[in-house]
Amino acid sequence: MQRRRNEISRDCSLSEFTRRANCVSEHNRLFCKGGFTSEWVNAVKYEITHLKILEWPGMCLNVARLQYHFPALRALDIVNCSLLTKFKGRFEESSNIEKIGIHGLTSLWEVPADLLSRMSELRELDLRGNELRHIRDAMITGPPLLERVHLSNNKWDCSDGGLDWLAIEQDNSTVRTRIVDYYQLICNQRLYKGKPLHKVMDIIKMVRQTCPEPCACAMTHVVSDLEGAVIPMITVDCSNRHLEVPPATLPPGTTTLRLENNKINTIRMIIQNPQYKKLADLYLDNNSISAVKELEGSEWFGTFRVLSLRGNLLKQIPVYAFDKAIQVNNNIMHVMLGHNPWRCDCHFIPRFQALLHKYKRVIRDQHDIKCPKSDDKTISHVQISTISLGHVCSKGGQVEMPISYINIANLILMALIMLILGRFLYDWHTFKTTGKLPWLSSILP
Repeated sequence: MQRRRNEISRDCSLSEFTRRANCVSEHNRLFCKGGFTSEWVNAVKYEITHLKILEWPGMCLNVARLQYHFPALRALDIVNCSLLTKFKGRFEESSNIEKIGIHGLTSLWEVPADLLSRMSELRELDLRGNELRHIRDAMITGPPLLERVHLSNNKWDCSDGGLDWLAIEQDNSTVRTRIVDYYQLICNQRLYKGKPLHKVMDIIKMVRQTCPEPCACAMTHVVSDLEGAVIPMITVDCSNRHLEVPPATLPPGTTTLRLENNKINTIRMIIQNPQYKKLADLYLDNNSISAVKELEGSEWFGTFRVLSLRGNLLKQIPVYAFDKAIQVNNNIMHVMLGHNPWRCDCHFIPRFQALLHKYKRVIRDQHDIKCPKSDDKTISHVQISTISLGHVCSKGGQVEMPISYINIANLILMALIMLILGRFLYDWHTFKTTGKLPWLSSILP
């Protein structure tokens, strides 16, 4: 590594590798492999108009010295220079080069924009077949006469800081019209690997145009369908924005919405907004939501993947609706409910605790789902999934069972069944001892 740093820090002259070089000239053409022999870098060579550099053995190539020694160049090719990682200097406006071809540079990730931007005669730039990841617009827009740019067969980075600046270019812009193989370019880095660059750029452009203020939007993943269409997975981050209501619109394809640390007090606008139907992950931590009854019966509640409601004002939830949704939802990954002031009484806790036990895999933060601070030390700050129902439902030493409308109906039904059964047994005994039919049987025709 130290040797590589030392080599880059040298003067980067063209005479470093004269002993290993092999140069052949034919008329006004010069082919040099492994460096330049001394005869070609000891003076200015006005007769050379075409120069091809093969297998340059250094990590640095001084293009300013190239222009000095070969001022009449019209064409320059730099080929198979696997060690080259840096260009020194730049081509000035006085350069006569009309065509540059750079191929097989496997250690160079980016060609500096100012290397070529001042070239007044450059008409064609061929960068095919390298390992390039980045390119700046100044390289393409700078040379005034540049007509054709070839960029295919590189490892382009389409993410932020890479080629994402192409997303804001219009179809008829200077950049788009000069890149002749624009629709053949493929993204290579990170999540866009293997995807057509122009499709990714169109999606990035759409996301930037439709991202709601004051949120930040990013394409976090892309997939392809059977027909090759690129389908984006978009995250909209609206956390810490002092929002009282969620954004009214979202970019098409939004799968994750982050609304943590805001002032939202209801989920009604989220559940009822058709733009939120395809939302998979919803983070509402640290808001002021006190009820989620709108989830019951909603279409979204049967398809979501992540729901986080930590740190709100929830005292209870519709347990039956949560049970049904988790049971039928094949997409669900986890639900987060911790750090809420739950209602720890005998009407809610038994059903809520049963839900927590049933879905330990889904409700991931059960250690944070606790009763609020209370004078009753037996339940104050106690984890609800482990709390004793005897402590919650006891009153005056007696266990108080939760009474609901369903329980009342069951008790009435049980009493009627017992009454009918008792009457049947009485009538049967009377008939057996006296032979007298029951009153109801005697009046039937």
